[in-house]
Amino acid sequence: MMKRSLIFLSLLGFALITNAQQRPADGALRKGNMAYKKGRMDEAAKAYEQAAADERGSFNLGNALYRQEKFSDAQQRYEGAAAATKDANAQSRALHNLGNSWMQQQKYEEAVNAYKQALRRQPADEETRYNLAYAHKKLQQEEQKKKQDQQQDQQQQPQEQKQDQQQQQPKPNEIDKQDAERMLEAMEQQEKNTQDKVRGKAKASVRKPIEKDW
Repeated sequence: MMKRSLIFLSLLGFALITNAQQRPADGALRKGNMAYKKGRMDEAAKAYEQAAADERGSFNLGNALYRQEKFSDAQQRYEGAAAATKDANAQSRALHNLGNSWMQQQKYEEAVNAYKQALRRQPADEETRYNLAYAHKKLQQEEQKKKQDQQQDQQQQPQEQKQDQQQQQPKPNEIDKQDAERMLEAMEQQEKNTQDKVRGKAKASVRKPIEKDW
């Protein structure tokens, strides 16, 4: 993978919540953030699960699942986070990470679409712009490979059909049943004629024994 692909692996996240005043999910988010920073992803995921109804909890849960390489589960959380907020910055972060999760699943067309949506909300985001270019390149490579495979299949198909037809046609040294019977009858007749001729010659050459006078 290219050296700059470290950007591709990076996840965008919410800042740590330090003011627990408005939402009941804040306590679970703080607990999850602390575990996340310490690398305890299982613990972080459990805490974020308690705040998953909040777009921040869903987003951070996606990050924890992504770090555990549960990319399909993370993808669903990022989709939920993007749909749960009207804030353009928050949507862009969720869509950026959604694109990352699609990339890890080698679904490059979906990744391209996610990065495009993220850039519509944050056009100046260079990391998303790079990721979009990277995903687009991977998509082109995939499409080119499919095209080459299809061309190879099309080239092989007529040859296979030709071989099948050759198997169905009589081989040069083969004859059908009727021809074989006719040839056998002709051979038998020829042999019979030959035998008749031989017997005729043998009969014509037979003479009585010569009697000698004494």
